[in-house]
Amino acid sequence: MKPGRTGRQLQASVSGWQICARTDDRLGESILWHPMEEALYWIDFYGPFVHRRKQAIGLVETWKIEQGETMGSLVFADKGRLLLAVDHGLQLFDPGNGTMRFFADPKGGNMDLAYNDGKVDRAGRYWVGTYDVAETQPRGLFYRVAPDGTAQVADKGFVICNGPTFSPDNRKLYFSDTVGRCILSYDLDHDGALSNRRTFFTFPAGDGMPDGLAVDSAGNVWCAIYGGGRVVCIDAKGRLERSLPLPATYVTSLCFGGPGLKTLYVTTGRNPATGEATAPDSGGAVFMRPVDHPGLPEPIIAL
Repeated sequence: MKPGRTGRQLQASVSGWQICARTDDRLGESILWHPMEEALYWIDFYGPFVHRRKQAIGLVETWKIEQGETMGSLVFADKGRLLLAVDHGLQLFDPGNGTMRFFADPKGGNMDLAYNDGKVDRAGRYWVGTYDVAETQPRGLFYRVAPDGTAQVADKGFVICNGPTFSPDNRKLYFSDTVGRCILSYDLDHDGALSNRRTFFTFPAGDGMPDGLAVDSAGNVWCAIYGGGRVVCIDAKGRLERSLPLPATYVTSLCFGGPGLKTLYVTTGRNPATGEATAPDSGGAVFMRPVDHPGLPEPIIAL
C-alpha cells in the first residue's frame, strides 16, 4: 500500500469543465474534500485504489488496497484515518503509515452483497449501503453504523444503494435508488432514526441513473447521473434547477471543495463493457468547475 504518484494532471477547459486529475480510473468514485487537510480524496472502485491530491493541485498520491477486490466508498475518520468500504468488510486505513485495521462487517461475510456509497452525517454517524453483486435482486441493505461497529438496517429492498447525503440542518437524508431511477428523501431524527420515506425526484428511462449525491449550503441536492453524462442540481422542493453535461458518459460522484468550498469536483468511469474511454469521452478523469453556492464541510467520524 505504498503511495504511487502521477503528474498527468491539469488540462484545458472543456464545456465549462476542467480536468482536475486524469488518473484513468476504471470507476472513479466517492470523492470528498478533507476540511482540515485541504485535500481531495477519491477512489477507483476496481483497483481498488485510494487517491489523494493536496489542495487539488500538484501530484496525485495513490494507495493500492489489498484487503479486497472492490471498494465502494471512503469517509473521513479522526486521527487522519479513512474508513474504507471494501467488499470483505469496513476497514480503517491510515495513509500516514499505511496501516489497515478491520472495523466491522455489517453484512456478515455475505459475498452476494458488496459495499457501495457511504457518508457521515452532520451528527457524526456513518451510513453505508450495499448492492446485489449480480445487480438483479432488491437485496441491498442501507446501514447506520455506530462508532463501536454495531449496525442497524435503516432501510432495505434496493438492487443498488447510492448517495447518501444530508440537508444542511441534518434533518433530511437523501438517497439514490439507482435501479429505481429516483432519489428518495427521509426525515432524519436527532437519534438517527429514519421516517417518512418519499420520492424526491424521478429520472425517466433512458436518461441515466442517479448515483452519488451532495448538498450545497443553500440546500440544493446535486446528483451524478451514471450513463447520462451530466450532473443535475435539484432545489430543496424537488425542482430541477440545472443540468450540466460533462465530456464523460459514466458520472459517478461529486463534492464541493477548494477555497470557500465553491468548486464542484466530479468523478467518472470508463465504459463498463469495454473498460475503455473512447475519445472524445474522457471517462476515468476527475472534473472541476466553479459553482454559485458553496458546499458544506465534510463531517469526520470519531472512532
